[in-house]
Amino acid sequence: MAEGMAVRDEVLDRIAKVFRDEGYEAASLARLSKASGLSKASLYYHFPNGKEEMAMAVIERANALFTEQVIQPLRSQASAGARIAQMLRNLDAYYCKGQESCLLGVLAMSATPAIFHPHIKRGLLEWINALTDTLVDLGLPRRAARQRAEDTVCRVEGALLLVRGIADPGPFRRMLSLLAVQIQEPVAS
Repeated sequence: MAEGMAVRDEVLDRIAKVFRDEGYEAASLARLSKASGLSKASLYYHFPNGKEEMAMAVIERANALFTEQVIQPLRSQASAGARIAQMLRNLDAYYCKGQESCLLGVLAMSATPAIFHPHIKRGLLEWINALTDTLVDLGLPRRAARQRAEDTVCRVEGALLLVRGIADPGPFRRMLSLLAVQIQEPVAS
């Protein structure tokens, strides 16, 4: 069973890359088939509802991986500063040093079925909420912590969008370096 899950995860990762690179609408069944290594018939066997079901499975996997790699470390028992530093390192790894676009961001900006929107929203809000709690633990008032958490997510997503547009991961790398300092700054009175 574990081997079957590993194969499914690998297929989902390949499908995710197509959605991440091309968006939902442009991801053709032929392209998804080629990337997954499965025939179109096999894709329909595993995903009877077609591209929509594939995208949903990919979103669920992306949310699970992001939770494991970014959100759970924010909820650990380490100091707030250590949790933030770990989040930044894990973001760097998760987005392959800025080489990979954010799947949820790409899908949120493309014409996707409304069924995906609650899952995209949930993924982003979980991150904002976990970071807000960590910033409160750091000593920021809750309102300021929430605003800084939202600003952080905007900066990460914006940097990933810029990287995608100019094909240069430099802005993502600079943004993470700046965040390492700015995210923990005290709130101005």
